[in-house]
Amino acid sequence: MPSVLIIDDEAEVGEAMRRVLEREGFTVTVTGGGNEGVLAFERNPADVVITDVIMPKTHGVDVIRAIRAKHAKTRIIAMSGGGNFGPLAYEPEAITTSAYLAAAKQAGADEVLTKPFDKHDLVAAVRRLLPQ
Repeated sequence: MPSVLIIDDEAEVGEAMRRVLEREGFTVTVTGGGNEGVLAFERNPADVVITDVIMPKTHGVDVIRAIRAKHAKTRIIAMSGGGNFGPLAYEPEAITTSAYLAAAKQAGADEVLTKPFDKHDLVAAVRRLLPQ
């Protein structure tokens, strides 16, 4: 089974993604932050890494760079809601969301997802990155 590592400081988000991907047959590990995620990847490299971009301490762009530096062929998905707080402040097309995801692409992300995203979009993005 293909393996997926999810790195997100919001436990609920990581667990929701884990449930979706496990139902699709993936082996999933969830970690709570950037440093923890990089260490988990070093211990047990996954086929696909999904990282949030905006996290305390080590953000997703640093995670992408750290993984790319040692594992150039690892497939990486970056996700961000742009740092908007609360459902009323959320604006998926805000300049911050675009800027964060553009920085993630520049650092080496293969795919980007704007939060909130549909579970079908998540599964499709992971499948696109796996060898056929």
